[in-house]
Amino acid sequence: MHDLRAMYEKTPEIAQEVFNEDVNERGDFNFKPRPSKMTDLQVIALAVSSESACIDSENLLFSKLRTDFKSRFPELIDRSRFNRRRRLLQPFIVELTKRMSMTMGVSSDISIVDSMPCPIVKNSRERSFRICKEDPVNAPRKGFSAVDQRYYIGYRLHLLTNEHGVFQDMLVTPANVHDINFLKDLAPEEYCRDKTILGDRGYISKQVQTDLFTQYEIKLEVPYKSNQREKIPINPENGKKRRRIEVQFAQLCDQFRIKLNYAKTFGGFLVRMASKLAAIAVLQKINIEKGRPLNHIKHAWS
Repeated sequence: MHDLRAMYEKTPEIAQEVFNEDVNERGDFNFKPRPSKMTDLQVIALAVSSESACIDSENLLFSKLRTDFKSRFPELIDRSRFNRRRRLLQPFIVELTKRMSMTMGVSSDISIVDSMPCPIVKNSRERSFRICKEDPVNAPRKGFSAVDQRYYIGYRLHLLTNEHGVFQDMLVTPANVHDINFLKDLAPEEYCRDKTILGDRGYISKQVQTDLFTQYEIKLEVPYKSNQREKIPINPENGKKRRRIEVQFAQLCDQFRIKLNYAKTFGGFLVRMASKLAAIAVLQKINIEKGRPLNHIKHAWS
């Protein structure tokens, strides 16, 4: 395993560069009458660096911190306090990922949109499970996974990246929400106009395609269905570029084990998703600094 302390020390430096004007001299986003042992940037750094080290279990993380790294983390706070503060800092973790992506210098006129299923319980527990149900609006739902050709209970992670795999936006919805709703809620003012977004057949919508182009000069390019009346073939090169996001989903499943859920609340689930995506952005940034291929994220810390 990589040196967790070294990873933890590097991540606050990156976060400090990103949030330099948004935090106080201690590294907190808000004034605290009683300063905590760990600043807000350090809490974010620990959450992101643990995901970078492939430690996705909070129980395992604190077990290692209290045994293998006991003398190297004197500022460590209690696990329950870390859990609460990490959930409160979830919007800042997403913002960290967005800002890091914009400073990498890897831009493109082509973006890719896709979604992946994130089950949280087995189908056999459909009537008895209780986790993540504190908010009826964001409660888990039963949806269909076209990749696995089966139903599951949980959420969908909607992801927007550029053609190089650099993060642009994300959204977590219940499993029964259609993919096209992510594009309807997209905030294109954050991105360059006159761009092309590549999607799969789940994003076929003439109305959405028209609205994006008319309002924001964004072209949505998706494969046509065999029974479509208007069949507009896509550029074969763009078809190859769209596979980049599928590779990124494979990395999330393999290295970051995104389909294994340990969260008990929707807030906990959301911050886990955000931390994993932030970890990828940190590893990509380190690869750029070291002159390595952008998406060889397993080798970033070596």
